[in-house]
Amino acid sequence: MTASHAFDNAETSVVSVLFPLIRDALGLSAAALGALVASGKIVGTVAALPWVFLARRFPRKTVLAVCAGFWGVWAMAAGLAANFAQLILLTTVAAAGFAGAGPIALGILGDLYDDSERGRATGALYAGTALATGIAAPLLGRLSGFENGWRYGFFISGGICVIVGVLILAFLDEPGPARRSAGVDGEMTPDVQHVPGPAVPAGRMRLLGVSLRELFGIRTYRYLLVQRLFSGQNIIMSFGTVFLVQERGFDTGTAALIALPFALGYIVGTFLGGRAVDAVHRSRPRSGRIAMLQISQIAFAAVAFTAIAIPWSSIAVYVALFAAVGFLQGQYPVINRPLIMAVVPPPLRPLAFAVSVSAADGLAYAIYSLLTGVLGDQIGLGTALLLVTVFLTASNGLACAVLYRPYAHDSAALAEQPAAGNGVPQPGELPWDAADMS
Repeated sequence: MTASHAFDNAETSVVSVLFPLIRDALGLSAAALGALVASGKIVGTVAALPWVFLARRFPRKTVLAVCAGFWGVWAMAAGLAANFAQLILLTTVAAAGFAGAGPIALGILGDLYDDSERGRATGALYAGTALATGIAAPLLGRLSGFENGWRYGFFISGGICVIVGVLILAFLDEPGPARRSAGVDGEMTPDVQHVPGPAVPAGRMRLLGVSLRELFGIRTYRYLLVQRLFSGQNIIMSFGTVFLVQERGFDTGTAALIALPFALGYIVGTFLGGRAVDAVHRSRPRSGRIAMLQISQIAFAAVAFTAIAIPWSSIAVYVALFAAVGFLQGQYPVINRPLIMAVVPPPLRPLAFAVSVSAADGLAYAIYSLLTGVLGDQIGLGTALLLVTVFLTASNGLACAVLYRPYAHDSAALAEQPAAGNGVPQPGELPWDAADMS
């Protein structure tokens, strides 16, 4: 599951690390990097939902193997692109498949762990993802010494995705119907995808609409979506290597060295952060996660400012700063994902993650990628990163104070549901994917 999550953005990793080579080979500008990253994220905002539908109709590990694994052939095809139009088309198609990996993997994770352990479990998932990314980025950077090295990067990353797909089919043991139904924490999740009977498309869409209304009726969830739409912290690594090459004068191979310390910092941040979040949550269940979300974002903005605004002459300084940035960024998923799990009923969680992780995060990533690329051409990449990454993240951290009261209310309301009705769906309360019932 971690492997599927680690390589669900294979094409973006290659573009981010080897864009200086792509830029020179195809005659592009910094705005093209923003367009490449944004196109994949934009398609991901709508592509995740069909994969979630399929994962409810067919075995989740089969769908995960396709969208996170075998879909890697499109990343390999991107290595054959002859011009920018072909490159952006193929990377966008690749992103449309990879978009399904996150919601499906997180849905399985929510079924396996109860509320007091989800920070630790999410931390392990994202730590493994960061480790794979941190190892891959410097290795991809070494391809800068070869003619057409960026093409080899697409071939290699896409090939690894296909291997991961095979491994998922062979070794992933997802929770069976009984475990999904009873859950490990007493939450009942109806397992209805295998009930025989004709499909009813109109009914499915009606139930999807009902479930979306129920989902957006959760105030904490709405606030978390808005919070993500105004966060630009993910942009720093997409443009980090290019920033060091273009603004600080390092060569591509040297600049790519920041990826591994960033990943190692991210690993430590998710691994330790997940345990810290669980401990704080147990001691302050009504406010602990929100307080940690605020602290991590404000601290992230401060360190990112130091890395971007000050022109350090040694790559070693950037290595240390990006390790710290990675550590602080690693706090976000281990706080956000358990926050969503704590306020969203189990049947709605796959849909919740499709909307929040793939749609909201993807849309924000796309908008700020485009904005950073355009501003980078006009006012300089460093200034653009300060505005998008530092200013937005600091403001976001302060604004998260509005989450305290709704989170305390919504998490308590969900916690009372199993006790009130043992989680068994009542008439009119079927999950959005129950339309296959005859």
